[in-house]
Amino acid sequence: MRILRYFVQAFSMLPLLLAMEARAEERYVTFAENRGWTVSYDREQNNCIAVPKVSDGLYFIRSSSREIVVMIAGPKFAWVTDGQDYKVEIRTDRERWDGTMRADTDEGFGGLYVSDPSESFMSALRGASRLSLRVDNVNYGPYSLSGSSDTLKQILGCAQAVERGEFKPAEPDYIGMNSLVSWKSEDFGKSYTSEGWTLALKGQDNVDGTATAYLEVSREGKGSATIKAESVPEGRGFGKLGIYKFDWSDPAVLFTSYTGGAHCCIEARVALSTDDGINIIDLGQFDGDVVHPVDLDGDDIYEFELADQRFLYAFAPYAGSVPPVQVQALRDGKFIDVTKEAAYRPVVERALLRTMKLCGEEQYPGACAGALANAALLGLYNSAFEFMVFDEINEKLEDSYLKCSDSAACRGRGDFKDFQEAVAFRLKDWGYDTEPALSEPAAAFFGELAKTKTGYSAPGDTTEGGCAMGPTRFEEAPAKGIVAVSGYEYTCHIGRADVLHDSVVTEAFCTGEGEYWLDRQIFEKDGADLWQHSLSRMESGLKPVKAAPCPAKP
Repeated sequence: MRILRYFVQAFSMLPLLLAMEARAEERYVTFAENRGWTVSYDREQNNCIAVPKVSDGLYFIRSSSREIVVMIAGPKFAWVTDGQDYKVEIRTDRERWDGTMRADTDEGFGGLYVSDPSESFMSALRGASRLSLRVDNVNYGPYSLSGSSDTLKQILGCAQAVERGEFKPAEPDYIGMNSLVSWKSEDFGKSYTSEGWTLALKGQDNVDGTATAYLEVSREGKGSATIKAESVPEGRGFGKLGIYKFDWSDPAVLFTSYTGGAHCCIEARVALSTDDGINIIDLGQFDGDVVHPVDLDGDDIYEFELADQRFLYAFAPYAGSVPPVQVQALRDGKFIDVTKEAAYRPVVERALLRTMKLCGEEQYPGACAGALANAALLGLYNSAFEFMVFDEINEKLEDSYLKCSDSAACRGRGDFKDFQEAVAFRLKDWGYDTEPALSEPAAAFFGELAKTKTGYSAPGDTTEGGCAMGPTRFEEAPAKGIVAVSGYEYTCHIGRADVLHDSVVTEAFCTGEGEYWLDRQIFEKDGADLWQHSLSRMESGLKPVKAAPCPAKP
């Protein structure tokens, strides 16, 4: 029977809560007070508790008018063995009682309690002025009993008030689907309902200056469970909760809690309703307020667009770190990394363009490392690598980020010589694909095109894309794992390519006039001529281009 926990919480929290009217109203409701005790109703435990005004002494708890627990407790009793029965002798200035009491311990407190004690025990307390306890040949006390008779009457009255429904909790707040509701420590004691779920938010301030938040979740026919969030700073606990569909089964509960620090951390857990009951899934701990469910692929099932936190502090301080995107989704009862699935490719593409633009503007190591990782997720690592201005990046890279000490793969390895070596090593170590993805037939195809040094253009084209100004030229760079395609004020690095009949299908990363874009291109030979199909051109309403080799200049 874990009753001491309530006494410890009440003794450590009640003076603070009574001094803070808003929070006291949420959990503790003062019912009565006398010279020696404060009698309160505990909303979270739905019972009445009498707490002495000193640390060692007599505690009472009533869950109903028919039940009472009496405990003698305090730090001096921390030595007792939890759950063990002890023979005791209790003396008041009128009576003596010999019997057995059970030990309970929690967080440096200890005590001996008896449930529903006999009338002889209770009569020894009524009207007496002090009490002494003898256990294991050691005397404790005397403890003041001033006000004990009033306390017994008051806690009985409190329990009867509970039974009459005078402390009936407020109706739960309704939460709409697919929206996050913010909570803070002042909300402890509130309840919520949505989609068959009932949620009760509870919390306690701990004696070490931290706090713990609890979300009790239940669903009809599925049972109940408790999501626990540790180390919420005292008086500053906050987070979010909501109801979302993370797969095609029942809606689930998301509960997040702030654990402390300038930007770290948000702890997130999800309660799933399954055939076996309610399962609590740990999503993880994240820097910053980033845990927001999003329907990324438009199927009414929600995922999390997060970040690979291994990049934080790996190439730059926290404020300068720009980690690559990481998508997590629920699969077979677990949240896993699904970033490379085809459905989420548009998410990665947006992240690459955003981080590459930032890298190009600032040449800052944290942003450029994130851009290269996003490119690697698309198989375009080498394409992005060739756009980097490494001289400027290395000028801004602090020496401390060249140390290889953050993984088992670093054992026996010295420091990195530059950013290029550091990012290539870490991405490979972390499972990113940095290998070239040009097939040999595709490389041979472009090798033939590269022999036309004058480039290709549509016959008679007098615009900037014509032979006179900016024809399409190909440059094979097998050592770099790419093919460079350039024209008037643009360059594309083809990082992925495969031959299909007389055509080659490519994926390219392009830049021009300060912008970056991704393009899928098809090049098809037609004798000496070349058809060029560009997805970005087609989206702009332009048709495929048939180009011919440009004549050599005289």
